[in-house]
Amino acid sequence: MPAVKIKRASSSVDMTAMTDVAFLLLTFFILTAQFRSQDAASIDTPSSISGIKVPDKDIMTIGLGKDGKVYFGIDNQNNRIAMLENIAAAKGITFSDKEKKEFALMSNFGLPIAQLKSFLGMPKEQQAKIKQPGIPTDSTGAGATNELKDWVFNSRKANNDLRIALKGDNLAKFPEFKNVLATLQAQNINKFNLITGTEAPPAGWKAD
Repeated sequence: MPAVKIKRASSSVDMTAMTDVAFLLLTFFILTAQFRSQDAASIDTPSSISGIKVPDKDIMTIGLGKDGKVYFGIDNQNNRIAMLENIAAAKGITFSDKEKKEFALMSNFGLPIAQLKSFLGMPKEQQAKIKQPGIPTDSTGAGATNELKDWVFNSRKANNDLRIALKGDNLAKFPEFKNVLATLQAQNINKFNLITGTEAPPAGWKAD
């Protein structure tokens, strides 16, 4: 008796619904993504096996480049504007609304206060070509020419919950790092995080 052949029917799947969902997700991520501005300098941090993570909000970052230049930044654009307004009031400088908005987009910077206003007035293309000289510090941590202390004080005035993280280049020298520590200690700040790269722990290592 011959086998009965079952007629095969072609199958089709309507992908319209899946395509709509994909475009909706893409649109959502594009609209909610935040613009990340270019860092003032490239800092190559040393590596460590620490399992402690740096907080991702309410953070003040002090950077130290391989050439000893100091950079400063805080998260949250509203806090940046409030910090700038505090500095402006203390130094007798006036910033326009446009300059404040421009400053709010800067994740970090390394400019003396006297050069900041002219820098904010430059086009983006010209800003990118400027080699920022770093924020002035000194060995005492509280001298008149130490502008890092002003930024630290006025940033904490804008947001008292800021936690401090130091991000030093692997080739940075200790004297410059000591100046940063002196600035923090002059304001009774003795607790901070260190930002490092990550590396695989050795065999048998366990976190405390």
